[in-house]
Amino acid sequence: MDALLEQLKALSDATRLKIFKLVERRELCVCQIVPAIRLAQPTVSVHLGKLKRAGLVKERRAGQWSYYSGHQEGLRRLQRDLDSFLRADLADIPEMRELAQRLPGDDPLLCKKCVP
Repeated sequence: MDALLEQLKALSDATRLKIFKLVERRELCVCQIVPAIRLAQPTVSVHLGKLKRAGLVKERRAGQWSYYSGHQEGLRRLQRDLDSFLRADLADIPEMRELAQRLPGDDPLLCKKCVP
């Protein structure tokens, strides 16, 4: 679940989502992304770093330049993990198992606030 959360957080920012879509389309250098996104180079680099750590973008170094592209395996992993999470029963997700056990039963009398 930690990897899924990191990927979702990386894509939850509008700027990172835009950058991801740009580099998913084709390999780009930061200097090509900057005018498209209209942000400073250091800001774009920070966003790319978060996408890279989440496994959604890969970096290729060529001398002093870095080129970024979408990491297709990372995207497939995100799709797989999200699908598994959404389809799973609460008890089947280790991080959710304890929460599921703490839920009250289906008896409406257990919750005094719900009784008319």
